[in-house]
Amino acid sequence: MTTGIPALLRRDVTTRAKGLCEYCLVPEQASGFLHEIDHIVADQHGGLTEAENLALSCWRCNRQKGPNVGSFDPETGKLVPFYNPRQQVWIEHFRLECAVIQPLTAEGRVTVKILLVNDPRRVEERERLIAVGLYRPIE
Repeated sequence: MTTGIPALLRRDVTTRAKGLCEYCLVPEQASGFLHEIDHIVADQHGGLTEAENLALSCWRCNRQKGPNVGSFDPETGKLVPFYNPRQQVWIEHFRLECAVIQPLTAEGRVTVKILLVNDPRRVEERERLIAVGLYRPIE
């Protein structure tokens, strides 16, 4: 959510993310809603409202993530933190195959699972954005 985020900090986070959701890569310009500023570690878990704990997130990813910081890996059953865009590199944890985001690591698996990034409607949206050149994977 963007409540309580100073405008300058929001602008800096958006610029750093190049206007893309840092989880699913949907561009803000192609979204029906402004992207939101996500506390990677939520306030209730001691996360601070500072640049190193903030990520640009589309409303879908942000709503699914909520205050969670991780989940149980569907492959191993172990508790694993979500992908952290401040500490990790997207292409080391995910790969785009057609319009499906494939996880490559445990962090990727729990992020894909909880954020529902491969919900059929979201995949269809990415297909349409790819077709018109508005969605490109990070290289």
